[in-house]
Amino acid sequence: MKRKIIINGQFTARRMTGQERFAREIVSAWDKSDYIDKLDMVLVVPKNAGNIPPLEHIKVVKYGRVKGLLWEQTCLAFYLMTHRAVSVNLCSVMPVFRPGIICIHDLSYKVNPQYFTTLYARASRLWHMLQYSLARRLSPIIFTVSEYSKKQMVDTYHVPDEKVVVVGNGWEHFQRTREDETIKTRRPELFEKPYFFSLSNLAPNKNIEWILSVARTHPQYNFLIAGYRNHKAYSLKYEKCHYPNVRFLGYLSDGEIKALMKNCKAFVFPSFFEGFGIPPLEALSVGAKIIVARNSCLPEIYGQSAYYIDAQDSNVNLDELLQGTVEDSRAVLEKYRFTKFAKAMFDAIEKV
Repeated sequence: MKRKIIINGQFTARRMTGQERFAREIVSAWDKSDYIDKLDMVLVVPKNAGNIPPLEHIKVVKYGRVKGLLWEQTCLAFYLMTHRAVSVNLCSVMPVFRPGIICIHDLSYKVNPQYFTTLYARASRLWHMLQYSLARRLSPIIFTVSEYSKKQMVDTYHVPDEKVVVVGNGWEHFQRTREDETIKTRRPELFEKPYFFSLSNLAPNKNIEWILSVARTHPQYNFLIAGYRNHKAYSLKYEKCHYPNVRFLGYLSDGEIKALMKNCKAFVFPSFFEGFGIPPLEALSVGAKIIVARNSCLPEIYGQSAYYIDAQDSNVNLDELLQGTVEDSRAVLEKYRFTKFAKAMFDAIEKV
């Protein structure tokens, strides 16, 4: 009899950001694999799920009418108890009363308290630290997405080295994404000047201030910043800044993002802290140059394929920086593929 594995499908009811992308692509890769029949996998999602990947072999069950965190902690937990199954939680959170296998993407909530200052952010930090503690004691496997994050888990929570399995992210979804060139006619003002492009939320670790500062000294270029603006979490409202060559674009489709990446002078990612950082990988996949901070896991991921900056120093001449040489990105793109990491995760789950 095949072991039943319940996949936490809360990610299907949320906006697509990095962790949701990871979860969707890993589940899709499992579904399309030739090894999927070894386990009985079921994706359990909330009734309000609107981002369910098309699946042929993994059964999808819509269960429970409550939403958000409450759904995971009540409906999903009850489903797990009644079906006596192991859960796989791909977005850093699992049911407290039915913990299982988990992927913790980074330990920012633990190691960077300075980033979480609003009431909402402080509550979120406490919640995630509880999850880290549960995972350390009760999860049979902890997946994470970089060696940098694994080292932090081992050093901070004293998790046994063999319990933490490093996988990663990928870029194959961009191959399936059709470039939306209509943005050039819908938003012609974005293309009046050559531009640098960035994709992030407003979290302090994303270091939007670096881009604003550099924009001030580079008036010959536009600086386009796309991404979800969660003022509730971060209490930052950069769109009111008085920078004539900065545009905050909000949440864009994958097609629009791909078009902007393909046509930018470079993709800019000046983060202080990342667990992985998918956007520069997407940019590399369409041939864009990438400028990233020499911080946390980013040198580990991008090696010599990136132009590096000091996240604390915005006194940079971007034209001079881009005159430097970098290595071909093909080695990085070959190393980081969702299909490869999906197989590694499946093998580890099967052995539990």
